[in-house]
Amino acid sequence: MLCLAAYANIAQAQQQQQTSRPSSTETAQQAPRQTAEKPAPQSAQQTAEQTGAPTTNVSPEDSLSFKSIEQLNELTRIGLSGLAMRMIREQQKLYPKFSADWYAFEFKHIETLSALERWQDIIDRVDQILARAQPGQQITPKIANWFRTQRAIAQLKLGDAEQALAEARKLLWEGRGKDRDRTAFWRRLIIRAYLQMDLAEDANKGLLKYRSDYGDYKSDWKLLQAEALLRAKRPAEVVDLLADEESHKARALRLLAAVRSRPGYAAHYIKDINAQLEDAGLTQPEQRAYFFVLYEAALAKKDLVLAAETAEQLLALSRTYAVLGENFKINADELWRLYIELGERAGNQYSLLTGDDIAWYKRASDIQKKEPVRARGMYAVMAFTTVDESKRQIAHKELADSLAETDGGLEVVNQLYMQSDRAGSTENLPVEVRYRLVDHALSVGDITLAATMMASLPEPPQGEAYFDWQMRKARVLILEGDYRQGEAVLRASLQNITELNTDMIDRYLQVVFDLQTIKRHEQALELFDLLPIAAFDDKLKREIYYWKAESNYELESYDQAALLYMKSAKAGDETMTDLWAQSARFKASDALLKAGLYDDAQYAYSELLKITSSDSRKRLIRQKLQHLQLLRSSETSGTEQG
Repeated sequence: MLCLAAYANIAQAQQQQQTSRPSSTETAQQAPRQTAEKPAPQSAQQTAEQTGAPTTNVSPEDSLSFKSIEQLNELTRIGLSGLAMRMIREQQKLYPKFSADWYAFEFKHIETLSALERWQDIIDRVDQILARAQPGQQITPKIANWFRTQRAIAQLKLGDAEQALAEARKLLWEGRGKDRDRTAFWRRLIIRAYLQMDLAEDANKGLLKYRSDYGDYKSDWKLLQAEALLRAKRPAEVVDLLADEESHKARALRLLAAVRSRPGYAAHYIKDINAQLEDAGLTQPEQRAYFFVLYEAALAKKDLVLAAETAEQLLALSRTYAVLGENFKINADELWRLYIELGERAGNQYSLLTGDDIAWYKRASDIQKKEPVRARGMYAVMAFTTVDESKRQIAHKELADSLAETDGGLEVVNQLYMQSDRAGSTENLPVEVRYRLVDHALSVGDITLAATMMASLPEPPQGEAYFDWQMRKARVLILEGDYRQGEAVLRASLQNITELNTDMIDRYLQVVFDLQTIKRHEQALELFDLLPIAAFDDKLKREIYYWKAESNYELESYDQAALLYMKSAKAGDETMTDLWAQSARFKASDALLKAGLYDDAQYAYSELLKITSSDSRKRLIRQKLQHLQLLRSSETSGTEQG
């Protein structure tokens, strides 16, 4: 069992020698859900070691037991960082500001913000703490330096290498080398800042000096030096440097170095890259790394079709983590350039005249099925050269439609039309594609893109159901924070609807669930009540009753919640014995207990105990019954004393 005191002593041990070691996962290319300079925490002591915060040993007698620290760590590890953040905020309020315990939760707060990749929030949070805490009284130099280090890491993540470099240099100078491990830590930050600023030679010199001083030449540092050498246009050295490294990142960097140092052998390397890409166990970030190498190999071989095809794959994966680093990626303008070059070559091959739009369109249509990439190149040429606006729109439509049908193609369309000035305005996108981009944007959590697309669609595309369009509009408005307008669209959506099918109900409910998620329970209940629930089948009834009960429970209308939970349990199963019914009855019993209806709660728990087969559920029900008796006794005792 972990102890809060152990965690709090990160803040208390001001004079003890720090024991942190350079972490094997602190490279800038680690998984995106970890901080740039340390792995996710495993325990309070490990957290102190890996973040560079001061540590101390805590005896069992001095420990204040607190089980939730491990729970917070576990929530972060399994991806529930938002829930962990909420728990941290609630617990931190229990302690005086700037106390040791308060700092313990603040360290977790910063750590969890890193897991959520909320880098600007880290910077803002650190700025506030350093501005408000009185040096020497409310914050020690070591704690202040820890926060400043986290701020520098966040600045690097946001691409502000100059600020990060200035901060790291200042920390290094102020530290005067007194703490070997902290000094090493800051030197590594400086090296990463050099790389981000494209100062490859400075980074390489820093790495060599670091190796000389610390003798630290683990795999991660070889990879970092490989990046520096590639940036310094010294690829041949990378091939030897990474000869014994077997990670996918190392293989990708070694292949990239081979392509750059021996471009004449690109065809041979393409075979090796494709062999790596056939590995079904590759993650998307690893695929992205190999696709980047394949892209450079295709350019070296002067295979424009393969280069454009690979560029499409890279843009489709542009939202995934860049294993090779942010300096090894392409943008949409490069794909446009390849399309134009491919299209012009195709036009010359088929002896097409510039301006003969009909001939260009016919030839592109003819080859589209067998040679889709070349066809897209021809459509791109038409889109940028024709003087006829209607024909330009047709060319953009064919290009976007062709991409939208491919795996990941909607993200490529987004990159080409929304992340590049080359294509002009949103209006160049076909209405149907814009409509599909709304769904794509919602699926990847890009609310800005969804809102932009929705704003360009005052009416649904021809052939699309008006109700579906309203559901998308309502959801975008709610996710943007315009709750009232979104709710108004939802209310209006049911007007003039004579029949609701299952798909329509599902879409409507999904948006109402969004409102429940953001705690707008009163509004959610109003919207539930607009549905003709009595006409629905039992399965749908029990679901809606259950979600209505959840909102009432959150609003502390416990008696109403209990009634709705019981209605959910009974719908579709008069005996109320199936698993759904048992779950709903348990929730109803809990609501009755919260409502202070002890007799009803006791009856509900007791009846549920008779039909429950799960031993763990039985134990829980018995605990609830014991708790109920204690509450009843306490209430009776209070009445007698009164």
